[in-house]
Amino acid sequence: MSYAFNMDEILMRLDQRRSSAKKDQNKRREEVYDKIPEIKEIDDKLREGTILAIRNNIHSTDEKEGVGSIAALAELQKKNDILSAKKRKLLIEHGYDEDYLELRYVCPLCKDEGYVNGEKCRCLKQMIIEERYRQSNIARRLSEENFSTFDISYYSKETASGEEISPYENIKNILDRAKKYIHNFESQRGSIIIFGETGRGKTFLTNCIAKEILDQGHSVLYLSAGELVDDVINSYLFRRDDGEGDIEKKARYDFVSDADLLIIDDLGTESLNRQSVTQLFRVINNRIVAGKATIISSNLDIKGIRDNYTERFASRIAENYDFYNIFGANIRMAKKRRMLEH
Repeated sequence: MSYAFNMDEILMRLDQRRSSAKKDQNKRREEVYDKIPEIKEIDDKLREGTILAIRNNIHSTDEKEGVGSIAALAELQKKNDILSAKKRKLLIEHGYDEDYLELRYVCPLCKDEGYVNGEKCRCLKQMIIEERYRQSNIARRLSEENFSTFDISYYSKETASGEEISPYENIKNILDRAKKYIHNFESQRGSIIIFGETGRGKTFLTNCIAKEILDQGHSVLYLSAGELVDDVINSYLFRRDDGEGDIEKKARYDFVSDADLLIIDDLGTESLNRQSVTQLFRVINNRIVAGKATIISSNLDIKGIRDNYTERFASRIAENYDFYNIFGANIRMAKKRRMLEH
């Protein structure tokens, strides 16, 4: 996987689409010419008339005379219309659609150019989004875990002792906050830490947010804390081989800093040592300084982060992140029980 987003690659794919459309048109044209020679004669006449009109329009100095004059051009257009109508009729008579010889673009709106009136076409925007998905590491998961499948009925409406609101009310509030975060992402780029015990829906909520940010066309990189430390940071900084593999390692390492949104899942489950703590702090701090958004999910609350990492580590998160505390019963177990009941 290449983590360096390359717009040139997308534009190259659009160019390939146009080339394929032209090849397909030529193939269909040869088929029709072989079956209906009269259509080739019509196309030749249309082509000759167009060339003649262009030539005479360039060299004509008198608007009232020559093929380049307005009257002559109007007459040529009339002849072309008659020939085109005859061509469509022949196609239909031989069992073809009247537009069988037209170019067939993947996107007829921009004709696979990617732009309409200087603005990105919706097809280009979609290609960019798909590329962001490919880079994110979680494309397949998001089809199942998103806001449309987030079922809050698994959360209890009963308020437990010591809590001000029920798990149900709490998750509703958190979902509202998450949706506001998504709505304001372009302008605010804030960071979030989602914490709570295992099975409360932290990763599910993270995926919901990731999907919406990706659908806006932003870049998202999703990594578990272990993957971030071992497969990205340590792999690049401490396992250099000076070969082509280092190019990919550097791209992944750079993308940790460059992604619009970095998601670190299960902070606290990675192998902890002085080196990993230092590198994780550096990632989190650098993104804060750069104004980049980060979402962390963890079984640890801020006290647990302080105890497992450092006071400085915990302070940077406490000062710069919004806290989403998900509490209540184990949702995974609740889902299993409901499945068994049905």
